[in-house]
Amino acid sequence: MRKLYFNGTIITVNENQPTVEAVLIENGKIIKVGSKDEVFELKDSETELVDLEGKTMLPGFIDSHSHITAVAQTLMIVNLSEANSKEEFISMLKEYVKNNSPKAGEWVIGFGYDNTKFENEEHPTKFDLDTVTTEVPIFVSHASGHISTTNSKALEALGYVGTDYEVPEGGVVRTVEGSNEPNGVLEENACLAPEKRKIIPAPSIETLLKCIKKAQEIYSSYGLTTAQDAGVDENLHQLLSLAAQKNELIMDVVGQAVQHVTLKLLKNEGTPKREYVNHYKLLGGKTWLDGSPQGKTAWLTKPYYEVPEGESKDYCGYGTQEDKEVTDYFKSLIENNIQVNVHCNGDAAADQFIRCYKKALEETGSQTDLRPVMVHAQTVREDQLDAMKELGIIPTFFLDHIWFWGDYHYDSVFGPERANRLSPAKSALRRNMNFTLHQDSPVKMPNQILAIHNAVNRQTQSGRILGEDQRLTVMEAIKALTLNAAYQYFEEETKGSIEEGKLADFVILDRNPLEVESSKIKEINVLETIKEGNTIYKK
Repeated sequence: MRKLYFNGTIITVNENQPTVEAVLIENGKIIKVGSKDEVFELKDSETELVDLEGKTMLPGFIDSHSHITAVAQTLMIVNLSEANSKEEFISMLKEYVKNNSPKAGEWVIGFGYDNTKFENEEHPTKFDLDTVTTEVPIFVSHASGHISTTNSKALEALGYVGTDYEVPEGGVVRTVEGSNEPNGVLEENACLAPEKRKIIPAPSIETLLKCIKKAQEIYSSYGLTTAQDAGVDENLHQLLSLAAQKNELIMDVVGQAVQHVTLKLLKNEGTPKREYVNHYKLLGGKTWLDGSPQGKTAWLTKPYYEVPEGESKDYCGYGTQEDKEVTDYFKSLIENNIQVNVHCNGDAAADQFIRCYKKALEETGSQTDLRPVMVHAQTVREDQLDAMKELGIIPTFFLDHIWFWGDYHYDSVFGPERANRLSPAKSALRRNMNFTLHQDSPVKMPNQILAIHNAVNRQTQSGRILGEDQRLTVMEAIKALTLNAAYQYFEEETKGSIEEGKLADFVILDRNPLEVESSKIKEINVLETIKEGNTIYKK
């Protein structure tokens, strides 16, 4: 079956042919782009004509970093992102417990609280959560995903009891002032280490599959035709493989295997260009070297503008691994032709990535194009961008930080100078580096239009502009979400632009982002998302 799209603005993201009048597709692929007359010459009696009615069509958006199964899991737990005070946070948890009556063996799992909204930016502690219940474990993740708060029952289950307990390397258990008694707030590996995560009971496979379907509906509603899961362990790999086997993936899903199982799942695959099986492929490995700037656990070379209470004036956050461990991991991936994705928010973490990856390349002697990815890269310096370009490291920037937390970063986390250099995408562009944009869902929803808006405007919620010289044009931002993202996945020959021979992955918008006033970009609506010629979302 052929389909012919016409009568709209068709932005191809192909520099040699930026816009066309019509597109013809067949069997999920683009077979002709060009003028209306050129394309209409190829239609036959069975060709379906699709009148765009003046709307704008782009290549389907490609998610360069998120956690789609985590988004699925958030659909089963308490969403606390709207809590504007500690009291409201507690009230929402109490309401959930009242309405759901958790049974023995079940946990109350929450996500998304933002302590910067609370008085004195205080995290809720076990003393707060114990007012909800002391009978059922409560575990609530911070919006950043790098800090959690728990009640006494959950602390007990996690092994943090009394004053003598072991904390996984790269983790911190916050304590009651003047003692070693846990106060319920856990940082990094104290709550993220695999041996801790497996203590928390998982939902059934059937429930997860249903929620993965709903998560895909969310992603496609934002114009995405390719999603990512950047935290795949053995269980999630089995889950996504099962979803693929059952033909329940309506979009492409790219998995990144977490550090401790990367080689087990990907060793001896032979090539960095891996193939999808029913829309799922496991592409690379994932590790993280520091934490979150808004949680003040990112690893910096210079102290935080306002250090957390109880820390010394030279507090710079901290790393999660030693150089040898990082270098050995990089070497093992390079030797097996596996791409690596590395979480680095602070510039000290970025230094470690650059230092260790360079050493790993030297020791392996590899010349293979593996396209390593620096995830977030929020505070990378100019000299680091030079080093990243030399090593072929792709930065994927989380520019929505400027909208959601920019004022906090300016006033408390980094101070004015560093806040104005957050996610320096233009600096990367000036070096002709391939870079992408992401929203790290479920930290924030995968709203690609908002990503364009924030890349172009770089405006905080108070109206402050952070880094005017780092603003992108609309077309530069679109390319970061399409063709650049395809390159990050070794898929630039099949995705990312509307060209003959590529997949028929499209998004249709109600307005042309190249013509809308910059302050109004975020108001553009996704009307339809098309994956390989099939509509997977329609407004």
